[in-house]
Order: sequence, then structure tokens, then C-alpha cells
Amino acid sequence: FDIFWAANAAVATTAANLLLPLGWRQILISFDQVLPVGPAVRLWCLAQTARYLPTGLLAIASRLQLATKVGISRSVTATSLVIETAALFAWALLVCAIFVPSVTVPMGIRWLGVICALGLVHSPWLISFVFRRLSRLKRLTLPAPHTGSIAKSVTLLGASVAARAIGTTCLAVGVLSMDSSDVTLVIGAAYAGVAAGMIGITPAGLGVREGVMTAILASRFGLSDSAAFALVSRAWEFGFEMVFLVVASWWGRRNADSGKDSSSSAAKL
Repeated sequence: FDIFWAANAAVATTAANLLLPLGWRQILISFDQVLPVGPAVRLWCLAQTARYLPTGLLAIASRLQLATKVGISRSVTATSLVIETAALFAWALLVCAIFVPSVTVPMGIRWLGVICALGLVHSPWLISFVFRRLSRLKRLTLPAPHTGSIAKSVTLLGASVAARAIGTTCLAVGVLSMDSSDVTLVIGAAYAGVAAGMIGITPAGLGVREGVMTAILASRFGLSDSAAFALVSRAWEFGFEMVFLVVASWWGRRNADSGKDSSSSAAKL
């Protein structure tokens, strides 16, 4: 296990973990629901850990409950979850379509990747259009989101996907005997597993993601090494999620305490 590549993987994974809640925060801003960075990151991380529980539905319920406590309406939170999940799934399919070898996936995945790319590029206007249509039908009480904030959100989520791909590659270099020609295979396998895990019914895609990664990598690295790397990458991700949760909780509480102190000082003045 190469410590140098592990350190690089740690930096990339940390960046990916930070960009996800920042992307979700931009969705809230698009609906005029402003949440400071610290509390937003803490809230997102607290809710995200619940995805490892059975069915994974508790992650949705916890995000709704935690957001309500800080003044974000349930309708906005639910809508943000849909947009966030759709954007991440589209990014995962796009990476999968680009990097997974043609002998592994059907040609339909390539065309699906093209559709995802077009959807991501035009997502701010598509989402705004859908909301305007629904509001005319009086089935939605939310206003159309600001396209600029949606564009920032999609960009941040895409940057998170890219950072995680870099982290996975660095981890693979430190664990597997690979060369530069294997980079695309590792990235494609990782995000094919992510996409499959998002569809699967297991909590956080447990088992589904590892199985897909192992199946794609086995032709190059062998079954045992591929399965070992799939398990190592899951353990790596889970470990960093827990560390990031602790740091984000401290950061969020510190910001909240600072806000209270500032309010108290202003009141005294």
C-alpha cells in the first residue's frame, strides 16, 4: 500500500465530500432559502450517514427533519433532494458511458451518456421550465428556481464527481498493480458501480456497487484483487464520511455559536 498515493486520495476524497453539500446548498439558494455554509455542510453530513441503515429512506427523512429545524421548508428540501439525486445520477452515467470499455457495456449506455450530457448542460433551463409548467397547472406552490444557482449546483456536484474519480484512481494506484492505461477502466468501473448502487434497493448500494466494480475490473486484475479493491474503496469512503461528519459537526456548531455571540453582542449594543 503506497502512502504517497493514499495521501493524494485523501485530499481528493475530502474535496469531493465538501463539494456535495455545497452543491445541495446552491439548490436551496435557487429557491431563496439561504443556509450558511457551516450548518449546511453539517446538516447534509448528518443526514447522509443514515443511508447505511436499512432501505436508506431514513436519510431522506432525516434531511427533511433537520432542514425543517433550521427554517427550510419541507417542500424545498424534498425538491432539492430530487434535483441533487438526478444530477448526481446523470453525472455517474456520463462518466460510466465515457470510461467503461465498450466490450463491457451495451451501446445504449453510450447514447444514454449523450442524453445525460445534454441534460446536465441544459438542466438550469429544463428545471425552471418544468416548475413554470407545474405552477400553471396549480400542482406546485414553489416558484421557478433561479437558473444561475442551479447551474452552480450542477457544476459543484460535477466537480465532486471528478474529485472522487481522482481519489479512486489514486487509491487504486496505491493498492493495485496498474499503469496509466488502466486509469480509464478504474474510473469507469467505480462510477458504473455508483450508478448501479443508486438504482439498487440496498442501503447506500451495499453489495451492488462492489459487485459491479468487481465484475468490470476482474478481466484486468483478476477476481480476488478486484473484489479486494472494491471492498477497500468502500471502507475508504465510509471512513472518510465518518471523519468528515465529525469535522463538519464541529464546524457547524462553531459557526452557530459565533452567530449567537454576534447576536448577543449586537443586542447589548
